[in-house]
Amino acid sequence: MRRTLTRTLFALIAAAAACSNGSLTDAAPVDETSRAALFAGSCASPAPLHLAPAESRVPDAFIVVYQDGLTDPNARTSELAAKYDFTTRYRWEHALKGFAADLRPATVRALRCEAGVKYIEEDAVVSIEG
Repeated sequence: MRRTLTRTLFALIAAAAACSNGSLTDAAPVDETSRAALFAGSCASPAPLHLAPAESRVPDAFIVVYQDGLTDPNARTSELAAKYDFTTRYRWEHALKGFAADLRPATVRALRCEAGVKYIEEDAVVSIEG
């Protein structure tokens, strides 16, 4: 019981540190369960969140993917960017509908509850070795 309480307290302290400066990169290291809690959606049915492995993640970088039926992803992205004050790095409208952006944990939490968001994925560096 004490060990669980200690882990929970550590996770809350790490979350507060990350939220206070808007970045996870300056926060104390936390386990994956605690990291996922930083991005927990507050609505009844948040969009899935896929976290990248620690060794390959790009700090604060996320890919937001919309539902396939969204008719104007560029307009929806502009609307969300204005609402949550972020700038996109990339936008996709055809094979994949969505965008890439650097996002604060609070923004990720909010976007998970926005209509039309299918899932959010933490950006990562990948390589192919052959």
